[in-house]
Amino acid sequence: MTTSQPNNNLSTPAAAAAFDPEPLPPLHAQRNYRRWLLADSTALLSGGIYGFIFPLILLAATGSPVLAGALAALGMAARASVILAGGAMADRTDKARMILLGSLCGAAVTAALALGIAWGSLPVPLLCLAHVLMELRGGYFGSTTNAALKDLVHPKQLGRAMAANQGRDSVLMLGSAPLGGVLLGFGGGIALLIVSVLNLIAAASGFALRRPLRAANGSGQDSNGARNGSEEEVAHGILAGMRWCFSRPQLRALLILITVVNIGVNGLMTTLIYGLEQRSELPWIIGLASTCMGVGMLIGSLVATSLIEKFRSGLLVCNCLTLLATAMLLIGFNTNLLWMGAMLVLSFLSVPALNAAVGGYFMARVPHEMSGRANSLITFMALAALPLAPLIAGFGLEWVGMGPTLIFFGAFVSLAAAMAWLSPQVRRIPRPEHWVAASPELTGTSVPQQPHAATAPTE
Repeated sequence: MTTSQPNNNLSTPAAAAAFDPEPLPPLHAQRNYRRWLLADSTALLSGGIYGFIFPLILLAATGSPVLAGALAALGMAARASVILAGGAMADRTDKARMILLGSLCGAAVTAALALGIAWGSLPVPLLCLAHVLMELRGGYFGSTTNAALKDLVHPKQLGRAMAANQGRDSVLMLGSAPLGGVLLGFGGGIALLIVSVLNLIAAASGFALRRPLRAANGSGQDSNGARNGSEEEVAHGILAGMRWCFSRPQLRALLILITVVNIGVNGLMTTLIYGLEQRSELPWIIGLASTCMGVGMLIGSLVATSLIEKFRSGLLVCNCLTLLATAMLLIGFNTNLLWMGAMLVLSFLSVPALNAAVGGYFMARVPHEMSGRANSLITFMALAALPLAPLIAGFGLEWVGMGPTLIFFGAFVSLAAAMAWLSPQVRRIPRPEHWVAASPELTGTSVPQQPHAATAPTE
């Protein structure tokens, strides 16, 4: 984050939270945040296009939803296997370098795929191998950009940054799937070539972030090489990071919710893509499913910032999950395109505020030197059980059809909503102004909690 000082020195989160006499510049006026935004946006757009077109390429190559689902599950398992190692590496090395290397690897693999498809049909084993390589790359490097955000943004602006990113994500979701469908109409090679170019842009943005991120890491050390402020020291290593997060009741509860919700949402989207493909819908029509999700997120992002700042985050999470679960259950009762589109819009109205509350609170709670592992752990928990989603979707489509399969996945999100309402750890999460304040319940330290931080009433 750039400050109002001319030298653009970055303060640590703990020190910034303790003393901040000058007003903070808005996020859009901070050059380092804009660089980060370009790197993250191009990476997300390339991933969105790739994530839409590659399942259809696999399905066209195999002709079987079950086999295509198995190949997708293999890719998810490969991604999950290296996520935690990537997060640990991000905490020990230069994050900008990891963003650069990850983007260059993605550009190389997708360019090779594009050339292979342009020269002729690639065999299924080669497609599977390339997909596994892409998933390994995504798992190892994918959480680095989010971890870098904690280095660039003031702690008090973290919730606002997360909410703003949700609006950005919704715009990309609106465009990535239809754009992927249009590009796929020109051929898989052209679509993958565009993905490669976007990865190159992300690499250039990561290169531009080298100095700001090094300055952020340097400012986290005092003259004796120790951490400034009152942040808790956390040993390096994957297991140390996992123990730290799972020993905190609220962080542990959020990680469980993340897992359950992602099984339901990703299973539902996989069922929609495969089911509409089986109905011989055109690629751009299939892409409208993601477009409807993006419309809901875009509308929801317009009010996400005010919701985050006005209501207690725990109650906001519970209500958002309830709306998401209710609308997702209704999708499966009618597989008409208009009905499913309307329910998708309704479902994802609450997602921006939900993601901003959960992601912002989680990142505000973890120490500065554990941001990489924290982000990788969130992603790992989201992906750990996801290999089951495409498998269940494939078998469900063949055995019971699209409607019951959609209802089945909607029930997962309903379970998450019930868990959130029944969990006092989730309900007591305070508003963003109290996220940074240390709490004995959260950290196990003796630092006093701000008055009524966990029980402040909603306004």
